[in-house]
Amino acid sequence: MSLEPELIKELNDQGADFVYFVDISHLSDEQNKQYPAAILMGVVLSPGYIKKITSNPDYVQDMIHNNQISEDEFDQKEMATDRMADYIASYITAKGYSAYSQSEDNLSSTGFYDEKTKSSPLPHKTIAGLGGLGWIGKHNLLVTPEFGSAISMCTVLTDAPIRTVLHTPGKSLCGECRVCVDICSPKAIKGKEWDISTSRDELVDVYQCTTCLKCLVLCPWTQDYVQRESIDNKKR
Repeated sequence: MSLEPELIKELNDQGADFVYFVDISHLSDEQNKQYPAAILMGVVLSPGYIKKITSNPDYVQDMIHNNQISEDEFDQKEMATDRMADYIASYITAKGYSAYSQSEDNLSSTGFYDEKTKSSPLPHKTIAGLGGLGWIGKHNLLVTPEFGSAISMCTVLTDAPIRTVLHTPGKSLCGECRVCVDICSPKAIKGKEWDISTSRDELVDVYQCTTCLKCLVLCPWTQDYVQRESIDNKKR
């Protein structure tokens, strides 16, 4: 019996805004750890949060200076999705199947996050692409048609009986847009348009990135999400 409805309910109860079940059986053993399926869960950043950073380019720097990062919505939602992944992995294991949470703590403690290269074998956004959610932008973040890059995600790898999808990762729709490139003060974003063969290092210099979030919030697709939400709220 397939577990998707049960897992969706559990994750929704934990606060997930979306859940996808993705086929990863075709990936290398290094990437999928010999698991055939992945569960992608995520939450959406609020329009108010995006507006706050849009209006204050020094938002992250101010939060760090004031020792308020723990109050930051993105930080809170990153931790929330990690907790969801740990929870659902334990839930699946309790049912007699195997599962591996790709939460930040678990990747680190099990040796699957390389601090030197700031990378792991199977990023959440790779699974998201295979799930049909969107494409990788020039800023090396997932871009979705519905929310832009205003999402936080985590994943669980499993052998539990679930029906999965497998898509060819979507073609980049960034085109000639250079918003993220031009607003990147440390020049960490190189300006190359992504395709399925593009490596991370061709897109960004992760060692120069300051995680200021400007590229995330000012991406036109993210701004479109905020504007649509504002229009919808006015109609209600």
